[in-house]
This record gives sequence, structure tokens and C-alpha cells, in this order.
Amino acid sequence: MIITTVVLLAVLQGFTEFLPISSSAHLFLLPWTFNLPNLGLSFDAAIHIGTALALLVFFWKDFYNLFRNRDKLLLYILIASVPAAIAGFLGDKLIDKYFHQSSFAPLVIGVGLIFFGGLMLYIDKNAKLNKDLGHIGKKRALFIGFAQVLALIPGTSRSGITITAGEYLGLDRESAARFSFLLATPISLGAGLYKFMQLFTERSSDSSIPLTLVGIVIAFIVGIAVIRWFLDYLKKHTLFAFVLYRWVLGATVIVLWLIRR
Repeated sequence: MIITTVVLLAVLQGFTEFLPISSSAHLFLLPWTFNLPNLGLSFDAAIHIGTALALLVFFWKDFYNLFRNRDKLLLYILIASVPAAIAGFLGDKLIDKYFHQSSFAPLVIGVGLIFFGGLMLYIDKNAKLNKDLGHIGKKRALFIGFAQVLALIPGTSRSGITITAGEYLGLDRESAARFSFLLATPISLGAGLYKFMQLFTERSSDSSIPLTLVGIVIAFIVGIAVIRWFLDYLKKHTLFAFVLYRWVLGATVIVLWLIRR
């Protein structure tokens, strides 16, 4: 049962991390809905290494050119990473306690899926969406960085809220998504490595580290495929399909939570 759960969660992580539907919500909801073993927040964060590596491989040319040319975009990525890094480091235990271990966690997720889905739809329909990555400056980067902090609340979606913030600032859909993915790399890799190292110090079973490595590999493979598909999708489509999915899932979660009370 545990290996099955690891595989399912890793596939789910690779599939949902880059889509604006909240990977943290799905990683919580799968065990909660089907009474699967809860592998904990450390496992959830550790398999982010897989999707972070997927970003590094997919965007390796982008990162290479950013470093080689000392591009200002690299500075903006670092600036945007600071707020969430500080909030995640300082609020790690509180986030786990109130948003993952609390009996109200499913309700928070359901409301978050619906509310931030509505916000995403409103911005996607009404923003001008006429700027590319060359228009990101320090202020815009910091704004997107503070928006990313909201993703610590399960149900928000890190990619969803940063793409929404980028669109609010006028970035076209593909540029907003590309900056969101570039921004995800340092925060996901840092958080994942931090949690993975914790597995060595926690008193967990001897199989936890190999199982986590399996999860990382699966999330990596699925993640690369999803990145390519999503960027191509945004060239011709709006975000409405993802908003509709969020609303249906959010409403379903709230109803299930009320029934189980």
C-alpha cells in the first residue's frame, strides 16, 4: 500500500505542480479522500526535488544564458524568491499544524480552490496581457514574489497565483507562466532538499529514503511532459478550463468535509 501511495503521489506531484490547480491540495486530498497512508509534509516537499529537476532540465538553456550573460532576469528571479523562502522557513511548523494537520484543512483547501480560481479567471479575462519577460523589473518581481507566499496555503496553487500576479502586471500568458516556472526552480529545489535532509535525522523507517527517491524520479519524468504541454496550451487557450476544474473540485471537497463532520 505504501509503494502504491508513493507512486500515486509522485505522479500527482509531477502533473499538478505546473498546472494552476494546487499540487499541495492534491497531495493532501488523495490520502484524505481514499484513506491512504499519510506520508507527511516532509515527503510531499521532498518530491518537489523531482519537479525542480524537471525545470532545470527543461529550461537549462534559459538558465545557462542567464548566468552567462549576467541577465537581469536572474536577479529578478532571486528577488521574487526571497519572500516565500523567508515565510516558508519561519512558518514551516505553523503551516504544517494549521494547514495540513488541522481538521479544517480540507475546508481551507476547498475555499482556496474556489476563491483563487475566481481571482485567476477575473485577471485572465480583464488584464491587458501585452508584455513579455523583458518588462519585468524589480518592483514587478517583488510583487510576484509576495504573491507566491500565498501558495503556502494549500488550495492556492503556486503556479496559479504567480501566473495570476504576472498577468495582473500585464504579462502575456506564456511569459507569465515561463517566469512562474523559472521562479519555481530555486524555491522548490531549496524546500525539497531541506525536507529531504530532514528524512536523515527523523526517526523514520529505513525504507523512507528509497521510497522518496522513487517519488522524485517519477515526479521528474511526469513534470517534464507537463511543462512542455502547458506552455504550448497557453499559446492558444485561456485558463478557464483550470478554473472550472478548481471550482468543481473545491465544491466537492467542501461537501465531503461537511458530510464527514
